[in-house]
Amino acid sequence: MIGPIESPRGFGLQDHLCWVHGDLWDYRPRLTEFFSEGLERGLQVAYLGAGNVEELREHLDRFIDVGPLLTREALRVISFDEIYRAGEPVVPAEVIKKYAAATQEALTDGYRGLRISADVTDLVRAPEQQDAFARLEFLLERYSSRHPLSALCEYRLELGDAVTQFACMHAAVPAGLTPFQVFACDDGAVGLLGDFDAACQAAFKRALQSIQPAPDESELIFDMSAVRFMDHRALLALDSYAQRCQIPVLLRSMPPVVRRVARVLGLEHLGSVRTGGL
Repeated sequence: MIGPIESPRGFGLQDHLCWVHGDLWDYRPRLTEFFSEGLERGLQVAYLGAGNVEELREHLDRFIDVGPLLTREALRVISFDEIYRAGEPVVPAEVIKKYAAATQEALTDGYRGLRISADVTDLVRAPEQQDAFARLEFLLERYSSRHPLSALCEYRLELGDAVTQFACMHAAVPAGLTPFQVFACDDGAVGLLGDFDAACQAAFKRALQSIQPAPDESELIFDMSAVRFMDHRALLALDSYAQRCQIPVLLRSMPPVVRRVARVLGLEHLGSVRTGGL
């Protein structure tokens, strides 16, 4: 599922969604819906949080109600310490390896995949934590697009404008939370969705810093078929990104108006999938 959403229901085995809440009681009904539907779909569900596993399970038993579908085996509780470095910036590649192992373990145990959720606010309070976690969200978006891992990432409103840099790295977000989104296409391309104008210039530049090609990629493709508007500032930011990138950066499916602006700008470092140039 890609684009604005209204509820955490209707998601499949590979969806990656973001939500923002005021307190834990706002989070509770969404988590219950997300996990209940996952169990109905034959998924193992996993709740992540701070503290030891016993404390987390007791908290979760009081916090949500998924009815008779819930079994001790179908619901995992994972401490942040097992996945992340407590109090330090995450190492995105290491975290993805751990999620991949957990997903494979769920498949081995007979489930159709793994569904995870956590309130990660306390992991992204410092600027250096935020940059690393935004890179992690991008890698998680790419991983979940190709594997049966679905995730509901929760952030609290107290983070303020910083939430945007995480929200935009999800394929599915509540309407109005971010003017643009970066998502993973099925073929490995990086999809862009929404409006890229002067108001989000700084946010888009920061998002680009979180996009890193995979080690085995020979080129990086940005799919622009879902772009509604993109001004010259965003195109120049993409061109600067392409200049820094160690592999060729190509654009595909550019809206006609955006293509005309790109030609006027005479961008030097971006190519086009269709023609080999802009």
